[in-house]
Amino acid sequence: MGRRCVARTTATTVAALALAASCGSWAADAAVPRQVGSIHYTTTAPGAPTGTVVDWRFQNPENPKLKPHTAIRMVVHSPVGGLIDTTAPPQCHASDAQLMVQGPPACPKATQVGSGLAVSDTGGGGPFPRYSEATITNFNNQDEVIGVGEVKAIPLLKPVDRTKINGRTETTDFPLFPGAPPPDPYTPFKSLHVVFPKYVRNGRPYMRTPRRCPAVRYWTMTTEFTYADGVKQVVVSRSQCKPAPTNRPHRGHGRGRRPALHDEGDRDD
Repeated sequence: MGRRCVARTTATTVAALALAASCGSWAADAAVPRQVGSIHYTTTAPGAPTGTVVDWRFQNPENPKLKPHTAIRMVVHSPVGGLIDTTAPPQCHASDAQLMVQGPPACPKATQVGSGLAVSDTGGGGPFPRYSEATITNFNNQDEVIGVGEVKAIPLLKPVDRTKINGRTETTDFPLFPGAPPPDPYTPFKSLHVVFPKYVRNGRPYMRTPRRCPAVRYWTMTTEFTYADGVKQVVVSRSQCKPAPTNRPHRGHGRGRRPALHDEGDRDD
């Protein structure tokens, strides 16, 4: 069973990451996390249509010169009250086989909900460049996001993953590709950047922020990474928010009645 380590972000920027909590016999893992980054909404308004930015960089705590450890699963827990409505956009029903042959054209253009770039690290030493880039196109389907990659150096290689959405939890199992150790026999991500723009169709948003902005003025998003060697690390991102303005009666409005100081429906969590 793998060691469980915890890392926490303190802001929505990639650079803001606290030290991982000590939880194993490896001092390197305790001092330096395997991933640096964040996930955050693109709007600070409560109860509003929003997009999401996912930005991660991966590193090897034991030796920064080596390729990173291979992340095999990413689980994101959105804040209470956040919404992802996969019935709002049109849906792509293409099979994995169709996607791996045709790539993004296998899905109708209207079903696209995001895009990004992944950089992989072979570790070097072979006939190919150490780093390879793959563009990512994301499509909507019922209770899932389909990710289709297109590797620039190998156009025929079109990896596919499906992020399963269950309430506030989104689970992605990354496809594995062989590679030379150390630290493992796979080719891991060096970086992963994906943007889901704000999307509204017929007045219905694909994503919506929680209706309340907490008193701390940020929403919390928790991301758990599982690596090929069984290690798990957690990153807590803070997505900034601004409370909705409270409508207060003007002085003298409503003769003989004392103006309300705070509307119960607008109170922060």
